[in-house]
Amino acid sequence: MNLFKKNNTRSLSLSKGLVAVTMSSALMLAACGDDSSSSGTAPESNSDNAKKYGLAFMTDKSMLVGTGSLSEKQGDLVKDFIEASNSGGITYSDGSLYLISVDEAMTSTLSRYELDEEGNLPEKPAATTKFEGTGAMMVKFADKNKLYVNQTFANSIVAVDAKTLKTTATIDLSEYLEDGAQMIGPGSSVIRDGKLFLSMGQLVDAQSMIGGPQASVAVIDVKTDKVEKVINSSLVSAVGVYDDMNNTMSFVDEDGDIYFYAPAAMGWMEGYEEGWIRIKKGETEFDKDWVFHLHDAAYDGEKSNENYLMTGGTYLGKGKFLGFFGHFADPSNFYAYEWSFVVIDLKKKTVEKIPGLAPTIPWFAPSIHLDTDGTAFIGHADEKSGAIYRYDVESGKLTKEMDVSTGTAYYIVPLIEYTCDLCGKPEVVKK
Repeated sequence: MNLFKKNNTRSLSLSKGLVAVTMSSALMLAACGDDSSSSGTAPESNSDNAKKYGLAFMTDKSMLVGTGSLSEKQGDLVKDFIEASNSGGITYSDGSLYLISVDEAMTSTLSRYELDEEGNLPEKPAATTKFEGTGAMMVKFADKNKLYVNQTFANSIVAVDAKTLKTTATIDLSEYLEDGAQMIGPGSSVIRDGKLFLSMGQLVDAQSMIGGPQASVAVIDVKTDKVEKVINSSLVSAVGVYDDMNNTMSFVDEDGDIYFYAPAAMGWMEGYEEGWIRIKKGETEFDKDWVFHLHDAAYDGEKSNENYLMTGGTYLGKGKFLGFFGHFADPSNFYAYEWSFVVIDLKKKTVEKIPGLAPTIPWFAPSIHLDTDGTAFIGHADEKSGAIYRYDVESGKLTKEMDVSTGTAYYIVPLIEYTCDLCGKPEVVKK
């Protein structure tokens, strides 16, 4: 059976990072101007603005990376930022900002920059390492001493010393390749109970990053870096694919339940089911009695919809996930402004659009990040302008934090230690 839809005349390349290598010029035809009239609420000051964040802005040629306060003028701030390839991302841990970037040959460079006491980024990294031709895009911290790096085109992930960036172990996943899959594309992951739950794309079309027709997750012991088992679910298609550096297609809620999302190749594959599935607290198998197909939820006045979650999102607590929702109305046009920011309630099984933000391009989605007070940042861009907003799900308040005149906001990362996997609101780690 040919799983591809008959009317699809264009191959699908949806991974944010890999697409950015070849599509960045086209994307930034819609780059933000200096117009501050972006849709949303009027600018308001925020008492937390003096705090610095790790920031990354995507331009047509590069990604500008540095640190700064959201109260600063963005166009001036980025003049002192470093440049990296416009495929990659940043994260923070233990006083250092980590940058991973991928070039056109799919060689990835991981760098660690030690911040000074004022949170400033130095010109040169304290450590750096390369992964030749593997398309490594995502990292996951096990703790402040160890992180995992996903090897997109190498059927493996590697454990890396967080300080030296030297590889300490390689976890080969090739023996778990399913029939019909060309390779395993490791995607988003979470850590719970000392185990890494790693999504495996089981890519049936590696060039287009299309995963298999069922969910596949490896359960790995973090201490030994050994695969304990692989679990599957037929309730949805491949989970965790098209994800970015921040592991947004999976999370652990405050009850200890793990959730994975399956984007179902954004509708390009016949018979693929999208939706959220879960692994309950204390379990290492998928819950056979629970699934939330977002297509079944009422959205924007319709009882059914054909939308999907694009990469980029964050769990806000109390069952609510802030994500980026839409579909390709015209399969030949990847740059239409038709995707919206939404709050998904996994307990009530509802999807609601955030008011005040105009639709935008799907490739701008990774700019959703959680702050330490439980509010979320949204990097937004439309045909006229761009900005960073703060959204408080409890009050529904949307506040503009920064006008963006150079490139598009991609990463807004708090420079503070907090646990990511067992939190509704982040819990600050005492040093």
